[in-house]
Amino acid sequence: MQRKWDLSSVACLIAEDNPHMRTILRSVLAGFGIRSVFEATDGTEALELVVDRRPDLVLCDWAMEPFGGADFLRFLRKDRDPLVNTTPVLIVTAYARRAIIMEAIDLGIHGFVAKPIAPAILYAHIGEILERQEMQGRSKGIPGPGQNRTAPRSTHADTRAPVGTVAPLKPGGGQQDGLALL
Repeated sequence: MQRKWDLSSVACLIAEDNPHMRTILRSVLAGFGIRSVFEATDGTEALELVVDRRPDLVLCDWAMEPFGGADFLRFLRKDRDPLVNTTPVLIVTAYARRAIIMEAIDLGIHGFVAKPIAPAILYAHIGEILERQEMQGRSKGIPGPGQNRTAPRSTHADTRAPVGTVAPLKPGGGQQDGLALL
């Protein structure tokens, strides 16, 4: 049985160059109850939207042209605003080789899902990322070997609920079924 999260107040940015995949991800996110979804066609546009819209989570493709997921992460994690540089990023890509996963971890991801996506796996990752952030505070990604990615909570005023707020688990929630990379 899968855990259940209320994601209706979550704002999500999809950074994906393939319009068909953006449509699929938007539909899947709507099925999860996520009502606020922004779209970017490459890393440059994604950076602009993160700064302007302050999404709670970014779903990011790795291989986008001309500015891909690696470039997006490099610039995002160097931003001076702690609310921006600790935005959770979940990589959703067909490039699931170990070297790419390790590079993504080094650059500061919060999770990694291989395409083709399984909605149950994506849902579990999104919920777990936001829950971990709520319990442990914002970070610049999951720690790789010898890394500590914790960052102080932001003191910036925001009119929405705190970023990454997740409703308490509903009765009957259990552990995630399925296999995921991270």
